This record gives sequence, C-alpha cells and structure tokens, in this order.
Amino acid sequence: MLVSASVSGIILAGVFATSIELGRSSMRISNYADMNIQVRRAFEQLGSDLKAASRLTWNNASDITVTVPQSDGTTLQVTYAWNSATETFYRVPGADSSSYTGRRDLVRGIPAAAGGAAGLTFTRLDTDGNTTNSDAKTQRLRVNFGVSRNVGKAAKSKTEAATVFVLRNKPVS
Repeated sequence: MLVSASVSGIILAGVFATSIELGRSSMRISNYADMNIQVRRAFEQLGSDLKAASRLTWNNASDITVTVPQSDGTTLQVTYAWNSATETFYRVPGADSSSYTGRRDLVRGIPAAAGGAAGLTFTRLDTDGNTTNSDAKTQRLRVNFGVSRNVGKAAKSKTEAATVFVLRNKPVS
C-alpha cells in the first residue's frame, strides 16, 4: 500500500506539472497569434497609407506624418507614432501624435529597446535603399519593432517585426 501510494503521488505530481506547462504553452501560442494579427493589420494599414502618400514628414525616429490624397481632391494628414509609456504603436488623424481624437491603437506591447532606445523605429531610405536624412529624398520607409506579451512570470511570448514600404505616389527629388 505504501509503495503504491508513493508511486501514485509521483505520477500525480508529474501529471500536475505537465498540465501547468501545457497551460503556459497554450497562453504563449495564443499571445503569439494575437501579436501576429496585430502586426499584420498594422502593416496593412501603414502600407496602404504609405503607398498613396504624396508627402512624408519626419517628426522623429518613432513618429512620422504622411499626407494622403483623397478621392475628392483634398489631402488627409495621418500620423503614425509609438508611445513609450503605453508601449503602443498607433495611428491618429492630423499632424499631432499627442492627439487622442480619432486615435487607433495598432500594436500593443512594444517595449523600449535595450538602453532605453525607442521600441519602434522608422528609417528613411532613398530610391537605392540607402539611409537618408531628407524628407524630400525619402522614397522608402523601413519599420522595425519587437512585440512581447507576458503571462504570469514564466510564460512570455516575443516576436520581431520589420518591413520596408515603397512610397509610390511621392514625387522623387
């Protein structure tokens, strides 16, 4: 009896530990899927605006404003920015990234990079793909960021996202 009770206890401890690890794994997979969906939707929205953009204004390495022509002949300014306090990449109408009117969060959970650097960075590129510091010469825009989600202390999901967009409607200078 004593031996069988000991063996049963060991087996139950193993089953319990396995079920906890399966739960953590399930949460990591769920978080990864959520992050993937947010990143894909953000890139689709940003890509749509950048492909149509007639102008790009560099506010800083994690804050840009694009001017998008509308079907009625007018233009619309839209700002894309990352906020370190909320760890959120968002889109807001107008040229002011601090505005909350019409703000739409695109990706949550973008922490600051090592050393306190921006967690999301935009890089301006010319027609040849070389880095430029001029809005007029910018024909491509590279976006880099890392996304993470925490579930408790042990379960953490992380992914890196990067892409380059071509500004098709922007005049070449």
